[in-house]
Amino acid sequence: MVPEMNKTVDQLEIKKFSNISYDWWNPEGKFATLHKINPIRVKFMLDLIFKNNQIDIHAVRPLANFRVLDIGCGGGLSSEPFAKLGAHVCSVDADSQAIEVAKNHAKNENLKIDYKNCSVEDLSLKKDGKFDVLLILELLEHIDDTNHFLSIALKYLKKNGVVFVSTINKNIKSMVLAKFAAEYILNLVPKGTHDWNKFITPSNLSQMMERHGFDEILRSGIIFDPISLKWKQSTDVSVNYITSFSQI
Repeated sequence: MVPEMNKTVDQLEIKKFSNISYDWWNPEGKFATLHKINPIRVKFMLDLIFKNNQIDIHAVRPLANFRVLDIGCGGGLSSEPFAKLGAHVCSVDADSQAIEVAKNHAKNENLKIDYKNCSVEDLSLKKDGKFDVLLILELLEHIDDTNHFLSIALKYLKKNGVVFVSTINKNIKSMVLAKFAAEYILNLVPKGTHDWNKFITPSNLSQMMERHGFDEILRSGIIFDPISLKWKQSTDVSVNYITSFSQI
């Protein structure tokens, strides 16, 4: 029988990223683009969390009562901002090299993050419990069976919790910009990073989430501004976008 974890873990994808995992925290390295868009993703997420929960943003540890699960955490770029705000963060990734890098960086930053080298199927509801927030960031475009992955991941969300998903739209524009231009012309990401066939439109994602009992809350695009040469939040979701869902 094929192991269950193979349904959400593509070993070719893991090998591809494992080869460059040493560079996770180099802002000018292989993951430079993620370093540039991460503040935008984090602000989008925190703004919604703070607003919906009426949290005092000036508190010493405003997210102290929150449990966050970061699935496909990589080197921990999005895990650390939540930990710094006091949240209990559990972060998982199937790439052992990325987890080692993440652990070392968190230790140097004096942050307590529960890093696990495993697939989401390896988690245990009995042992790991449920979470207030799920992060699924730049992950769906590397998974073969999105629906199956979501069916596993979403069971770890508490009732009234929120799940954030950032990924890449599927259209001709994203094929040209996110695949060919980003990988082969501008060198924004390493060649072979993305498979356009795994991209997903916001409408398809929303329909899939609705079948799992979730409604979309808020959606935003993340675009590169050729004038300022910076990434910014936008209403344009034609390529990169981040969205949020809660249970119906």
